Amino acid sequence: MREVKKVKLSERTADRLYEMIAEERCYEPGSKLPNENELSATLNVSRTTLREAISFLVAQGVLEIRRGKGTFVSPDLPEEAVDLSVLQNMHSRVRAKDLFEMRLIFEPETVALACRRASGEELEQIRKKALRVEAAAAEGGDWAAADQEFHLALIKASHNEYMRRLYPIINSAVNEILQISRSRQEMQDIALGDNRLILDFLMLRDEEGARSAMAIHMKHLIQTLGD
Repeated sequence: MREVKKVKLSERTADRLYEMIAEERCYEPGSKLPNENELSATLNVSRTTLREAISFLVAQGVLEIRRGKGTFVSPDLPEEAVDLSVLQNMHSRVRAKDLFEMRLIFEPETVALACRRASGEELEQIRKKALRVEAAAAEGGDWAAADQEFHLALIKASHNEYMRRLYPIINSAVNEILQISRSRQEMQDIALGDNRLILDFLMLRDEEGARSAMAIHMKHLIQTLGD
């Protein structure tokens, strides 16, 4: 019961922070948020809850974390936020394999769109995020969070707003699966190998190659998860 209440509080905190940004204009697009201690006091929540709320909004494209600089409001805010309160109930009812089958349907086409639409700057950002996944894995850090940033960057580079808004639901479900999965190490190894292949085709703007590489990646994960 405590865990459920914790999740709901983080979602409510994310909703409140979004209201402060998008509706009350407490923080303008492109501006830096106050430090963690100050913001958690303002929202009357713990720093742990605040971090969870921020992770929701980062996945949604509302906030950006710039390493060594802090957390910033995205210069291009989505027009409407996803209803975060529905996430917990939805992803708790689906099997892990179902999630990755759904990703197999749309992520290969997403990366193909990124090949076509990404700017040179976006490609460079995606390359850096792929390197961060490898660095986090090598250091024993949170490779999964870095991997989600890599996939979010791919989705953003597709310049499809609906795909971008769908990602928070996917991100939340993947987080839950990773927390309980007994195949976490194997999934890390798959991500490291497959990401390199995806990135190679993306940098060449090879749509068919990138599409196939992403499909292979999802099939690898499905096979790892099993029935």
